[in-house]
Amino acid sequence: MKKKINLTIASLALAFLGLSSSVSAGPIAVNGGWTTFGFEGVGSSFSGQPYTFSLVGNGVLKVTDAFAIGDIFDVYDSVLGLLFSTSAPSNDGSNAGTNYDTAFSDAKWSSGSIALSAGNYSITGITTASPFGGGDGALQVVSAVPVPATLALFGLGLAGLGWSRRKKCKQNS
Repeated sequence: MKKKINLTIASLALAFLGLSSSVSAGPIAVNGGWTTFGFEGVGSSFSGQPYTFSLVGNGVLKVTDAFAIGDIFDVYDSVLGLLFSTSAPSNDGSNAGTNYDTAFSDAKWSSGSIALSAGNYSITGITTASPFGGGDGALQVVSAVPVPATLALFGLGLAGLGWSRRKKCKQNS
């Protein structure tokens, strides 16, 4: 009886592990900041993939390495295939920690981006270089919708043009 209970517990544990390994990261929020992923070295996939999101308009997918410099990634979409490979980093031993904006904007770190049109995406990645045998990176999706301040400035410019045209028309009359 005890052997049967142990066998049942072992079966349940294996079933749970099988289910937990197939759990994905689920949807990521557009304009929701950076989403961190881990990897185990060259040839390994991003942890928690696929990363899914929907764009109603144009947007940009960004991927960056952080922490210690040296990792490079291939980024894929389930429909489009290979989207891009991140840049080759300089390996000067710098460390960005979790400041992904700094890592993405600094050429020392491996990073890449691609403009995407409206649609549904399912993103995965493979590590193609990793001098440290594993680490972390991050991805972010931002929409290409104009910032409200930009729209306000554009509106003010149009209003100014309209006002000057109206003033000119009154002077000609």
